[in-house]
Amino acid sequence: MPKFIIKTGKHQGKTLKLPERDITIGRELECDIRITDSDVSRRHCQLIVLDEKISVIDLKSRNGTYVNDVAIQKETPLQPGALLRVGPMVFELVGAKKAVKKPSNYTPDPADPPLSDDDISSWLSEDTNNSAASPGDTTIIPTTNFPPTDSDSNTPKPKPKEKKEFHSVAEEAADIIKKHWERMAQKRENE
Repeated sequence: MPKFIIKTGKHQGKTLKLPERDITIGRELECDIRITDSDVSRRHCQLIVLDEKISVIDLKSRNGTYVNDVAIQKETPLQPGALLRVGPMVFELVGAKKAVKKPSNYTPDPADPPLSDDDISSWLSEDTNNSAASPGDTTIIPTTNFPPTDSDSNTPKPKPKEKKEFHSVAEEAADIIKKHWERMAQKRENE
């Protein structure tokens, strides 16, 4: 059963198990995965799940569907690790694993109930505009500092980037989009 990891928003890090059927993503109540954001069309895109393979097709959405930051124009297969962007939401495909036959004496652990489609919809339909994580969500992992070697002193240190402060999410988004288009223009010039 293919799985997506939610990469953005307040549900970042949660896993979505996809059923073995086609899945519609959009704002409409009838959509299987509902994202209530104005950047998402009513019926934005469709995931096609067939024989443990998954592909996505844009349903003529207003803002497009992106795989690995490239707008798709036709049915596009997704490989494990691919990033699917629908409006403000980014999902990473974990991969499809072969179904393992459960032993006949299998009993599920009641402490670990399976997630329902309603659970997933409620996660995604909550306000995605206020998706800032609380300070308690960050885990700092201590590392061991090693003494510098001779080769370290010869390597030029990169100049630290200036952190730009934004007054709103819209301002930050505009800056990100501007940088993206600058990189795209530079990439075209280099080709």
